[in-house]
Amino acid sequence: MNALRNWAALNRPFLFFIGRFLLTFFSLSAIYAFYLVYVEKQGDLDLVTYWISRGSHEFARAVGVADCEWSCFLDGCYVGRPGRMVNILEGCNGLRLAIVYAAYIIGIGGWNWRSLLQMAVGLVVVQIFNIIRIGGLIALRDFGGDLYFYFIKYVFGVWIYGSIIILWLLKPRIDRWLGAKS
Repeated sequence: MNALRNWAALNRPFLFFIGRFLLTFFSLSAIYAFYLVYVEKQGDLDLVTYWISRGSHEFARAVGVADCEWSCFLDGCYVGRPGRMVNILEGCNGLRLAIVYAAYIIGIGGWNWRSLLQMAVGLVVVQIFNIIRIGGLIALRDFGGDLYFYFIKYVFGVWIYGSIIILWLLKPRIDRWLGAKS
């Protein structure tokens, strides 16, 4: 028992990180799950998926998909040209990944205004990366060819996880910019 206490004393910062991370992750995940149940009972599509699909539609139009259509139903949104639509589901909206990032930020920094600000910035950055990746996928689907299948198989996931890695790498600089203690 003494060995366990010694180990816990030596690893106290790590244990606090794990505790804050898990508490934040499960709390935010539960809130999101309750929100999805509420939205489903209302017979509606969740707003995050709605706005991500709308932003992806606008991005696809900006990069040259001139006759891009956009329509939403209870099971998700369809964006693209007729016959070449991309279905954007709830799992594609990037919010679950933003929850992981938020839990990391709280795990590292605790509940303070700097962490809350970084959570908000992280949510926006993840969603911008997500809109670009889905809009790019819509454009690739429109232009046809094997590049679409390569993109969806290999690049699609790496792109969104890249946003998290960039945010993790920038965290120390953001902390310094916000005047956090080292």
